[in-house]
Amino acid sequence: MHKYRIIAFISALTIPLSLTSCRLRDFSKKSDSEKKTSEESEEETETKASKKSKKSDRSEKDDESDKSEKTETSSSDDLDEIREHVQNLLNDSKESDNEDSVKRDIEDILYDIDYLYEQQSLLSRDYTLNWGDEEYEDKYDAAGETLSIAMNLAEYAFCKCYENKEYAELVKQYVSEDYTDQFSDSSMNLKRIEGYTRVDFEIMDDYLDRYYDIAYDDSLDDDEKDIKCAELYLELLNEYDTETFYDGFNRDYSPELILELSETVRDEMLDAEDEVLDAFRDMDDYEDVLDDPVLFDDPFTTILEYSPELSDDIEDAAKLITDEKLYTIGTGDDTYSGSYTEFLPLEDHGEIYMHDSEDLYTLSTAVHEFGHFYAYMDDTSPVFSMSSNVDIAEIQSQGFECIFTRFYDDIYGKQADAMKLVNLVSLIDSVTSGFAVGEFEYTVLKNRDELTPEEVVEKFDEIVGDQTNFHFWYVSHMFEQPGYYISYGVSALAAFDIWRDEQKDEDAALEKYERIADISSMSSQCKFQETLEECGFENVMSKEYISELADEIIDYAKSL
Repeated sequence: MHKYRIIAFISALTIPLSLTSCRLRDFSKKSDSEKKTSEESEEETETKASKKSKKSDRSEKDDESDKSEKTETSSSDDLDEIREHVQNLLNDSKESDNEDSVKRDIEDILYDIDYLYEQQSLLSRDYTLNWGDEEYEDKYDAAGETLSIAMNLAEYAFCKCYENKEYAELVKQYVSEDYTDQFSDSSMNLKRIEGYTRVDFEIMDDYLDRYYDIAYDDSLDDDEKDIKCAELYLELLNEYDTETFYDGFNRDYSPELILELSETVRDEMLDAEDEVLDAFRDMDDYEDVLDDPVLFDDPFTTILEYSPELSDDIEDAAKLITDEKLYTIGTGDDTYSGSYTEFLPLEDHGEIYMHDSEDLYTLSTAVHEFGHFYAYMDDTSPVFSMSSNVDIAEIQSQGFECIFTRFYDDIYGKQADAMKLVNLVSLIDSVTSGFAVGEFEYTVLKNRDELTPEEVVEKFDEIVGDQTNFHFWYVSHMFEQPGYYISYGVSALAAFDIWRDEQKDEDAALEKYERIADISSMSSQCKFQETLEECGFENVMSKEYISELADEIIDYAKSL
């Protein structure tokens, strides 16, 4: 896949953090209904602590230590291993009174998928440090394809095992009726599944290749890129429909609700943003923030320095990430200019890549990604069962940004108030751009059969462009994962609830943050509105909340 550096399209002060993904790619796109039976849904708990206590020990196989010492293997070797373990389960589940072998086979398969996921996560580090190098890109893509194949082979094996009533209970949490029906076809076999997966992967990869070829074609101007990308976008939307558009994101709200709230966001939050920007420009030191910002050689050591003032758990996470150097900081034009946190399932924690452009966002970017890292601590979700809820994951990072502003006076000195406003603008931009893109995506999906590429661009300019100065082709997320972008908007609304507490009661803000950080955003039972209610958040998906929030932001800006 020809992926390139993400371009900074607008000024440093107003660029939304949502333009740079927190993950390079998410291969866990299955919806809750595709992953879990109703019985599993009732049994599964949500907090990481409960998952940790219920985590079943992997069998202590003689070759376990060999697996843990693997460095980089070829994709064919990895596939041979998962094929062998899948075939073992298919064979062993046909025999009676063979429960121990079936259990071992299941554990082997789950471990294999965790391992393959982690291998791709580790490959992303080299990939991002050598951005645009086809050798690293090909290795990363090959690992992604291998993981996709392994997931589907495992699904097939679990469904076949489920057909034997003697072992159905052992795998029921890993199967769904949709897949059971699909794999019950007598013509389906492992070879065919692998072939279908390769084709699906190639099709999606082709869409992205075509998008990036357009985006980085210097012979085209912005308007020409917009039209060509709109043609591609309409083609891509043929793979989606309005009823299931949000299914792959584990959401408990509808696109219709986003359309309903988007108008309020546009009317209220843009006015609030104007007030914050005015307050920023009125500050004596605002030019210093832009021209001579406070920089950090290693922002993660700064996080470590202040972590004891937050909690023992946050301090432990800060020590772990710095002691084990679980982060990589990229600089220069040859590295990926975004930032992200990868989950390492065998380690039960994450690893961070961040690009340091040596500007005013250096610390806030590190703080944002550390929020993801902290939330990943001790998360024992098996990759096969993961159904990532990006809406919650982004609160865990954006919320930590809000918490960390309490140290800005000490860190930034005379630039502190201005930097607090910079942080505030970024969060507002996440709301406004998130809802604008979300409204645009669903509007086009509903009317895709009637819209021409030119009308798609006009619709984008009408809904998104006037607010953001974006061109249509700027937003790569729409081509990588349609329906994804709204997560930045809804999560920022929830992060603002932490920000509101931070202004009045720092202890209450930290307590609320700790509650949301303890939620496994990769659990299939993690639902956005339901989780917020359980963690003591306001009903952020309401016009009343958005209007009250806008008023509080305006009052805050005027108070500085």
